[in-house]
Amino acid sequence: MKKGNSRRRRFIVDLIGIRSAARLHAALAEKLPLPEHYGRNLDAFHDVLTEFGARWSIVFRNAGAVTKGLRAVCTDAMEETPGLDVVFKD
Repeated sequence: MKKGNSRRRRFIVDLIGIRSAARLHAALAEKLPLPEHYGRNLDAFHDVLTEFGARWSIVFRNAGAVTKGLRAVCTDAMEETPGLDVVFKD
């Protein structure tokens, strides 16, 4: 994954029907340019957001109850990473 790209990147992740952590991380891996070594857990996702997300805009659609931990991780990452933007649309 290249860090030098200066363009803003927008990603849309549809969470409809996702009810498990495994399916959540599969959806994240499908829609976002995650590194090959991505650990498929929320701590690893936080690390990716803070390392690579400074020019990312992520929209999570159909965000339901399964996203409580995901929302917290994204909020923390946005506080630590200027330029990272994450929006949840229910």
